[in-house]
Amino acid sequence: RSLFHHTRKTMSLPPAKWSAQASLQHVFRSRAYSPVRDLVLATAWSSRNPDARERFRSDLYSNSLTHLWYQTADGWQAPLFRLPSCPDGSGEPVILAPSLGFNEKTFDADRNRSLARYLQKCGFDVFILTHRASHAAVPPASARGFSFDDMVAHDVPAAIRAVLVETGASRLHWVGHGLGGQLLVGHMAHDGDQDIASAVSIGSPVSFSPLRATAKRVAQVARWLPSHWRIPTQRIHDILTAASRPEHLVYLTRRIEGPIARSLLIDGTEELAVGLIQQIAQWHESGSLTSQDDRFDYTAALCQRKVHLLSIASQDDAFCKPEQSHQAVQHLAQGFGETWTLDAG
Repeated sequence: RSLFHHTRKTMSLPPAKWSAQASLQHVFRSRAYSPVRDLVLATAWSSRNPDARERFRSDLYSNSLTHLWYQTADGWQAPLFRLPSCPDGSGEPVILAPSLGFNEKTFDADRNRSLARYLQKCGFDVFILTHRASHAAVPPASARGFSFDDMVAHDVPAAIRAVLVETGASRLHWVGHGLGGQLLVGHMAHDGDQDIASAVSIGSPVSFSPLRATAKRVAQVARWLPSHWRIPTQRIHDILTAASRPEHLVYLTRRIEGPIARSLLIDGTEELAVGLIQQIAQWHESGSLTSQDDRFDYTAALCQRKVHLLSIASQDDAFCKPEQSHQAVQHLAQGFGETWTLDAG
């Protein structure tokens, strides 16, 4: 536990030297359970909501996942969480890629409503992606800041290669939410359609509108921060969740009960890498999913790629309207000839 706490601390804001001595076996832990922390948060929430008839939080289910480690060409190491296929399943591999600031628990929070376990029951060999922006990743001694481009160039190919070697498959399926879908677009733009059998993007914008006033100020501040810093959003979520009222989570709790939603905000989130935030802010300035130097448009490069892609988006989503997501499908269709889109409404 002390080694895990040290690693989490060294990768947070304010920055300190990353430890080159960290062992994979000790560095990887799910967020450590802390009875004292949970008691303090639950007490604060109960005092703010004395008439609430629901529990503060529920236990998330994903602790039973196993993991497979992969290493990138530039020295990063990260785990893939795994649910092996059922004995009578096809064993086709599928990677589930979480959104920005979220971890593996978002795909496996509740046993009865787990996308990971549903796909496992359907016969798939399920892997949940982590990458260099995840708390479980182990940086090399020479690591500095990183961007979306680094994740596309190194993390995604290495994770796919590890899954294909482990399963013996020649191609795999990909389901990406938010950033997870954008990583898929970036991979396919660099000839990655050769190892993707089919793909689904959920709420993954590839075109962007200008930032509003508050978000614009945040982006301006982030531009001046060192790219290797991390924003401690997990601590922020702890405070905001304890201070919340049930009605504050209506956006999440239309389909997820309050206790599960609060558990996801506390244990299902990741710290945000400043270098990644800087590039996302740049996308809102340029309007497109582009490389850090603004010379390569990932979405435009999808033309002629041959992948079955289902794009799912909703008009209710404040971060990704259907027209912002479906452009990826339209560019693929220029070389493929057929499109599928779904407005989740």
